[in-house]
Amino acid sequence: MEDGFKTVSIIGVGLIGGSLALALKEKKLTEKIIGYGRNKERLKKAFKLGIIDTYTDSLKEVCEAELIVLATPLGVFEKITSEMATYLKKDTVVTDVGSVKEEVVNKLERLMPKGVYFVGAHPIAGSDRTGFEYAKAQLFEGSKVIITPTKNTNRSALERVAKLWTKTGAQVEFMTPSEHDRIYALVSHLPHLVSFCLVNTVAEMDKNFIKYAGSGFKDTTRIAKSSPELWADIFAMNDKNVLQCLEIFAKKLEEVKQMLYRKEFEGVKKFIEESKKLRQELDL
Repeated sequence: MEDGFKTVSIIGVGLIGGSLALALKEKKLTEKIIGYGRNKERLKKAFKLGIIDTYTDSLKEVCEAELIVLATPLGVFEKITSEMATYLKKDTVVTDVGSVKEEVVNKLERLMPKGVYFVGAHPIAGSDRTGFEYAKAQLFEGSKVIITPTKNTNRSALERVAKLWTKTGAQVEFMTPSEHDRIYALVSHLPHLVSFCLVNTVAEMDKNFIKYAGSGFKDTTRIAKSSPELWADIFAMNDKNVLQCLEIFAKKLEEVKQMLYRKEFEGVKKFIEESKKLRQELDL
């Protein structure tokens, strides 16, 4: 296919991998989608639902594709890529959908055989729900996809991956892997960690109190239902940036704490007003 990929392999047919498969099918951006995963019964179900065209537990068969998408938890990217390196064919493009980029890109670029190209990518779309049962072709429409080229990135491969994401309806932006990780530690990784902490605070006080939670608590902690495996990997691979964000967050908590101790409620009001003003910018 001109500028496209005739066959695409998706390693990890979950919410993101499954949604990408459906988007590629709906937009007719590929002719065949191969699904790969640990659970053959799950792959059979994805096949029956029409999300993938075929499935395999052989990385050799995965490497028959022109484009290979890593959509598993981050922690297994390196292992899978090492195992399939022997089978990768010249001019194959490998990409990913991971939430951390610097460590991933550095490691996977080194694992690419000569003539095989890696392009780091991160679609800013998803849900607290997991599994291809919740996949939808429209998931990426209007969403950002961050692509993180380096000085080693093949320009043709970069353009093809960017064009593919654009055709799914996404808005593609480019930045360095390190810039990506700094930004998303703040606007994605920290909020998830805070959400986990908030729920665990309830558990420490009295877990039975959870039944009294209203919409505010539910909205704030929706992301606490996310995959433990996925998020443990993210925190491990972007720990320095997350720790820096946590230090600033802890400083803000201490500011409010001290104002409450001193009964400086006008200061608390101003703190809230500043927060509200910046948050409203998201709705413009």
